[in-house]
Amino acid sequence: MRIGITILKWSLLLILFIFVLSFTKGKHQKQLVSLQEINFELSEERFVKHQTIVDLMLENDINFESTYLNGFQLEELEQCLEGHSSIKNVEVFASQKGNISINITQRKAIVRIITKEDSYYLDENGIVMPVSDYYTARVLAVSGNVSEQNHKDIFEFVSIINKSNFWKAQITQLYLTDNDEWILIPRVGEHKIHFGLLDRIEEKLENLYQFYQQAMPLKGWQTYSDISLKYNNQIICTKK
Repeated sequence: MRIGITILKWSLLLILFIFVLSFTKGKHQKQLVSLQEINFELSEERFVKHQTIVDLMLENDINFESTYLNGFQLEELEQCLEGHSSIKNVEVFASQKGNISINITQRKAIVRIITKEDSYYLDENGIVMPVSDYYTARVLAVSGNVSEQNHKDIFEFVSIINKSNFWKAQITQLYLTDNDEWILIPRVGEHKIHFGLLDRIEEKLENLYQFYQQAMPLKGWQTYSDISLKYNNQIICTKK
């Protein structure tokens, strides 16, 4: 008797499940989708705008006006938007009422590289990222005799610089000479900082910081034209 009641209960639950599933499927077949919102994750970057997303969907024939919920391809929309060079991640959600929400995470530029032939960014993963026609990131600039083989060293240097509020504010430009010497351009002071190779980065910066703290208040920020950090445990200065 108990076995029969148990079987009956499970049978009723199965019938109810099939009914709900059929009802939901039928509702989806009749439910048109509509774009509800485009959200951008909190970020300093503004490489991608609302209109950028709309234009991308129009270019790829993604239509919200005559598409039913059961035929809408969320993965296809995500892949389409993630193909944009400034987008890091896309998540698309659909409600039972057919409302489509899009969450966008942009890539973060940490340094801009300017060569004779090109101009581009490196992002937070050290990957090349194109510049935007309508937005310029406020990041350290690198110019001179730069090539792809320098990317790893540049990325390491900038990652260290960005950990310090002082150096992030003070160092505005990095220049590579034809002799493969790196020169730093500071925000405060009219001197050039001869860094040599991009090695012993933290040690050189610490030496320079101590020099700034101890010597500059006495000598003045306008005293020197060049400060060299190329040699171990030495700072060599050239007066104007």
